[in-house]
Amino acid sequence: MSDAPESGEKTHEPTPKKLQDARKEGQIAKSTDLSAAAAYVGLILALTVLGPTALLDAATKLSHFISEPQHFSNSEHAMDSASIAGLLGSLVLTSLLPLFAIPAIAVALSLVAQKAFTFAPGKIRPKLSKISPITTAKNKFGATGLFEFAKSATKLVVVSLVMVWFLKAGLPEILQTVDLQPPQMTGVLGSQILAFLTLLLVVSIIVGGVDYLWQVAEHHRKNRMTRKEVEDESKEAEGDPHNKQARRQRGLEIAMNQMLSDVPDATVIIVNPTHYAVALKWNESASTAPICVAKGVDEIAARIREIALKSSIPIHHDPPSARSLFARIEVGSEVWPDDYRAVAAAIRFAQSVSAISRRKP
Repeated sequence: MSDAPESGEKTHEPTPKKLQDARKEGQIAKSTDLSAAAAYVGLILALTVLGPTALLDAATKLSHFISEPQHFSNSEHAMDSASIAGLLGSLVLTSLLPLFAIPAIAVALSLVAQKAFTFAPGKIRPKLSKISPITTAKNKFGATGLFEFAKSATKLVVVSLVMVWFLKAGLPEILQTVDLQPPQMTGVLGSQILAFLTLLLVVSIIVGGVDYLWQVAEHHRKNRMTRKEVEDESKEAEGDPHNKQARRQRGLEIAMNQMLSDVPDATVIIVNPTHYAVALKWNESASTAPICVAKGVDEIAARIREIALKSSIPIHHDPPSARSLFARIEVGSEVWPDDYRAVAAAIRFAQSVSAISRRKP
């Protein structure tokens, strides 16, 4: 009886499969404030690099339109106010489009960095829980609602203080622009705008960082699992043929890599030149028979020969013995007495090769 409540409590962290299932349903951890910070970065970059050129191009087009409007009309008749407004809008937008495109790209990159892009058709399906008063109350007065309220209030207060401080510090310089020529006025106001956007960027990064950490923690909390859910998922994974095959394949790869790592310690490699390779290790001071440290056919045999060549391990060509040893001996086992004669010949060959190598200057 005492185990029942414990098994129903969601005390276990979500598994990768649980998080993946939640993602398929559109449940992801993302921060809109980080996306806002990315938008500020893109806007500052756009204004710094392209701002003067874009504004000058827009001003040139407007000036040209005002002085020679007939060049912009395909009709012989006078344009009405709607046509003029549409044409002016298109002229300005074509010049200022990069200023909007760069922030949009920055926001998209921030969503990619947060892994917030997902396609979840179920998210747009109508659900009664979305209009449930109880669910709405939980969202507003629960931990998430309180955090969002505190975050919004903090942003409002901080941004207000930043704006007051900025205006107080920069108002004299802004007021002096009335005596400047348009180019100088544009430069001063542009620098003031960039400075204010930079302050907003700093605030957004701080708030966005805290918000993202909260969103991730809250996402994990909402997807916590009971002990029974963890056990059921584990049983389901164990019974999945694909998972079994993947685990078996990983096990074979680990064993294969371990076997190949022992080839440089071998005394001799007995091979059938095209198919078989058996690596044997013999310790003269020990009273045991040579031990097989690796064996393989085709591609694995080729890798054994390749490692042997790099490690200067003698390779002895004896096709019948290579086939016999491969069929009869397991990795880590001693050779059979029936194979002593052939193995002894291979070891003598290896010793002679080593002796010749030592005599070479």
